[in-house]
This record gives sequence, structure tokens and C-alpha cells, in this order.
Amino acid sequence: MSRRGSVQRRCSSCGSAVENIEGTTRWVCTTNPNDHRVTWGYRVEVGPKGGPRRQERKSGFATKDKAAAALTLRLGEIQRGERLVPVNQTIGEYLTEWLGSLGVQQLEAATVSWYRQATQRHIIPELGPVKLTALTPSMIETFLAEKAANGRLDGAGGLGPASLRRLQVTLHKALDAAVRHRLLTVNPVDLADKPKVPRRDVTETVWTPEHMTTFLAATKGSDLHPLWHVACWTGLRRSELAGLQWRDLDLDRGVLSVKRARTQVDGKTVLKGPKSATSRRSIDLDDQTVSVLKKWRAAQNQKRLKVGEAWDPSEWVFTDNLGQPWRPDGITRRFVKAAKKAGLPPTDIKGLRHAHATALLKAGVHPKVVQERLGHSSISVTMDIYSSVLPGMQREAVEKLAAMVDAQAGGR
Repeated sequence: MSRRGSVQRRCSSCGSAVENIEGTTRWVCTTNPNDHRVTWGYRVEVGPKGGPRRQERKSGFATKDKAAAALTLRLGEIQRGERLVPVNQTIGEYLTEWLGSLGVQQLEAATVSWYRQATQRHIIPELGPVKLTALTPSMIETFLAEKAANGRLDGAGGLGPASLRRLQVTLHKALDAAVRHRLLTVNPVDLADKPKVPRRDVTETVWTPEHMTTFLAATKGSDLHPLWHVACWTGLRRSELAGLQWRDLDLDRGVLSVKRARTQVDGKTVLKGPKSATSRRSIDLDDQTVSVLKKWRAAQNQKRLKVGEAWDPSEWVFTDNLGQPWRPDGITRRFVKAAKKAGLPPTDIKGLRHAHATALLKAGVHPKVVQERLGHSSISVTMDIYSSVLPGMQREAVEKLAAMVDAQAGGR
């Protein structure tokens, strides 16, 4: 064996060498010929120069290239004198400790909750008994594939792309910490293939402008009608609607500024800054929306006078009869109930955001403007989410160009 190490096929069950069945393309384990689960692995000599050496092996890589990449990383560690710290921890034990360390990392409460739920509900129940140093890329690929097929906790099918991405990101962050602490030589998530899950087209069942008009007409006069109206014609996120205060509105100029968000973490309402730097933005309001908000403020002032000192002085825009802001989950429940009562296609409060964006794009508004209104981090995010809307826009643009060229040619 070369002192630089080598890559070879290995048995995915026991790590033993495999041999080819003569005259076929099949490979079997030399220890258990009935086991055909063959993956790639590497072996390398470790030990002090001039002293006793031993072979270090690692298997479970889906392809030869991934095994070679892991070998290269390990050789670099050996060259720098880095050694793997022997550990007998299981993944469950390690992740439990890792979750406990998140409280001192100055992460947002929502982010910590995000990691905790992914870890405790999905990762530990499935991968918890596995030894930390025995976790392979193929195990991670199998785990994510099973979650994609049948990962919902209510037994109603597989997890969606966003949930699978959450599991992958959580596991990657946790194992990155293990690499930094020299518990692992390489993060196996880096070498695992991402699950191939079809992306859901959010515009497939999106409400049309007619649906939104019907909904607003059906809810007119309700205490949440102003919120529904603003959601339809601004595309604000639920957390941004819940965090809106009157000082964020300049109704004379028709401008709304997004400065904060109210979200829920483990059942508690949390006030924080916008989702990202681009989420902190100003949005132009149409005249009808300005009129709705002015009428709502007048009605709210009447309620304030009626209840007196019992009124919450925080100046929230969308409130109950005591000036208390609506809880985000309460907004969702009220919306679903109102939409069902109006006989409209089922969607959630986020569906109004998608409806707003889709309506703008179909009306010919430039995607850059839509990105800025929605507060996406980049125009590529907007283009990706609403890609199904764009082909029709391109066709219409080409037809307009052709008509313009024909008109100019006919005038000569």
C-alpha cells in the first residue's frame, strides 16, 4: 500500500474488503459473501515517522470521488500532526451536549428552537444509537431519504424540501462543531448527497386577484379586515404584520417601513428585528390601502377612548379590543377559518404573500421590484420561488417585441 493511502471498495456493513465475482460486475464482502451492500472507503497508515504504524480505515462513502476527498482531508491532518481524539459517544449523547452549548453562542431564540426540534424530533430518534465516529455519508443519505418518504410525525407522508433542508443544516452545524473539537476528522454531511425532492410550486394553487377581492369583501367589517387587506396588497410576512406599529407608517406619503417582527418560539411571542438586512425595507402603499388604514386608525381610537386605561399603550397597528397585538398563531387560525367560510381554495396566511408576488409578476412588474417589496435576500431567490410564472411573462414580452418590430417595418 502506498504511504499516501488508497481508496477501495469496502463492505458497507462491516468495512471488510470486497471481491469481484468473476465474469460479472457484482462485488461481495469477503467476510460475508451474501452481503452485496458495497460502498467506497479508504485506508491510510498513521503513526510517528520511524515508529510503529497502524492502518486507519474508514468506509461508507457512496462514490470513489467522495472517498478520495475524505482521504485527502485525512492526509492533510496527518501531515499537520493532527490526530483524532478517540471517543465512544453516540450521536444521541453528542447532540444532547451540543444542544446544551447553544445557549452561550448568542443565537436567536428561534434559531435555537429550530435546531432543538430538528434534533430531538427527528435526528436523535433515528441516528442516536450510532457511534459518533461511525456515522457515514451513506447513513445520512439513507436517513434523509427515509424522512423524505415517511418523515412526518403525524404519519401523513414525507417531509417537504424545507424540512429536509432544516435537518441537513442542523446535522451539518452540529458535526462541524465535532470537527472543530477534534472528535471527527471530517464532517460526513459534506460528503453526503443532498436528497432529491421535487420543489413544491407555491404558485400552483395560489389565489388570484379575484380570490383576494372575494376574500376581502367577505371579511369586510371584521376586526382583522385591515390586516387581511395589508397582507394582500403588500406581501408582508406574518411576523412583519404582527410587529407593525403606527410609527412605522407614513400615511400622508403612503409608505410603510418594516422595522421589526413578532414571532413565536416554543409557544411564546418574541419581538426581534426583521428576518434579514433586506427585510428591513420601505414599501409603497396604494391609495386604497392608505384609506383602509386611516379608517382603521379612527376606529381603533374610538375603542381606545371606550376602554380608557385598559388600552395597551404600545401603538400596535393590528390589535384586539384592548389594543393588544394579535399572536402570530392566532392570525393564522383566524385566516384559515375566514378563508374556509368564504368558500375559497385552502391556503395559509403565507399564501397571501405568494398571491401578491404572483399578481405583480403577471402584471408585468419587474422581478427586482417584487424582490424589494417582499424583502428577499436577492433577486435570484424571487426568480427561483416564482419561476413557473416567468415563462408566460417571457412569451408575452417576445410577442410585444415582435409586434413592435412588425409595426415599425410596416411604417417604412
